[in-house]
Amino acid sequence: MEDFLSFQIFSSCLGTLEEQLNKLECKLYMWMMEHDFDVSQILQSRIYLSDASNQWTLVQSSSLYREVLSKGAVSYIEQPLLSGAKVAVQVAFSREIPLAKEGTPDNMRIRFNDIVLYFQSVRFGADEVVGLDAEAQTKLAFQRHIAEITKYGLTLEHDCHRTWIYVRDIDRHYSGVVEGRNEVFDKQGLTRDTHYIASTGIGGYSDNREAIVGIDFLSFEGVKSEQIKYLHALDYLNPTHEYGVAFERGTQLALSKGAVSFISGTASIDKYGECLHRGDVLTQTGRLFLNIDKLLADGGQTLDNLKYMIVYLRDIADYTEVESYLNLRFPRVPHLVVEARVCRPEWLIEVEAVAIQ
Repeated sequence: MEDFLSFQIFSSCLGTLEEQLNKLECKLYMWMMEHDFDVSQILQSRIYLSDASNQWTLVQSSSLYREVLSKGAVSYIEQPLLSGAKVAVQVAFSREIPLAKEGTPDNMRIRFNDIVLYFQSVRFGADEVVGLDAEAQTKLAFQRHIAEITKYGLTLEHDCHRTWIYVRDIDRHYSGVVEGRNEVFDKQGLTRDTHYIASTGIGGYSDNREAIVGIDFLSFEGVKSEQIKYLHALDYLNPTHEYGVAFERGTQLALSKGAVSFISGTASIDKYGECLHRGDVLTQTGRLFLNIDKLLADGGQTLDNLKYMIVYLRDIADYTEVESYLNLRFPRVPHLVVEARVCRPEWLIEVEAVAIQ
């Protein structure tokens, strides 16, 4: 049976940024024709750049952005692509026709099937965050999404199910992000005894050097409590609150046309929260996929249900080995490998994913 959501990743390694954008547009159109999609069925895309300060303005003026990607929700992040490309795009499509969309690419409300999703990408301008540290910027980003979904009677506690938190110089600033998120969650009623939100906290940059933090939010209207399962694998991974952070390892939404599991950024750790296989990237990779497999099993899924993966490497010298591993083990799963520091230095690799069944 064909999935009601489809994910694909497009990149090209040759030429200038403008030439690569043109090639990506051609690749995307060819893929849509082959799989019977059109631009109206784009839900969301994320653009990965090698140098956001010098590239983001050109991307926004490109035909790829104006005529294709901006028909859905869009975010961007600087995380250099280890394939050598200047730009890559991860795109999510829906089989639902028609989709009802309103808003702007960075803040869009989309109705499809029996739900409404809200995708908001918070990227700060220089004048908005001068003098604000990581904790303050994190709280400000969350406040913006809370204000947006409150217009529709939604709350962070009940309706936000996925975040991506990008942190400039994460080795230095991650503790401030944690403090800011913890404070927001305390005020919004998210606790260790209720639940948190599936999340990736990872190194990444916007086009503004004053911005320490950028956050993408995904909230849903119409998903009831009984449709939500927080994924655990306590024999393999400990609860995150045990080392002072607040996110779910994974969240599964049982939607009318299938179960969607959002797997948070996952690393090579054990049930005590300790890093396993320090200094060995391939063995860490094997362990993290074991952890993901066990999380998916809690929701009745397996690694065969993976639809795409984003792979974060601390050391670019590990790319060749990891890329070979992924191509051998997951030859049919779209993936992207980028340079991005993980929140703990001993973690050489982290992977986030989506699974559908």
